[in-house]
Amino acid sequence: TPLLLLDLALLANASRIETSALIILDGFMIVTGLVGALSKQMTFRYTWWFISTVPMILVLYFLYSVLTARVQEMGDDVKGTFTALRNLTLVLWSLYPVLWIVGTEGAGIVNLYIETLGFMVLD
Repeated sequence: TPLLLLDLALLANASRIETSALIILDGFMIVTGLVGALSKQMTFRYTWWFISTVPMILVLYFLYSVLTARVQEMGDDVKGTFTALRNLTLVLWSLYPVLWIVGTEGAGIVNLYIETLGFMVLD
């Protein structure tokens, strides 16, 4: 996902600081999600799920606010491409924590096969 964010940042002509912030938040999200998945106690799993979801929300907000504002200064073709990719990212990424929480790592509402299929589709 860092490369996806890098592509969106480059398309929006984001500054290095903005791009770095996106990638650092993404890395933090990935690492804390991994910690949650590897935790044995459910309390820790849900805590790390929450901690991992916070930077994801910040990344999505950043895409929707800062990068969208940058793209407004560009041509219609760039705006259209960015908007489509941004919206796809917003929708798909929003489903990740939901699938995690109902999957085998979380509440176990859906079985491993459905969870795996869901993550394959989202990826």
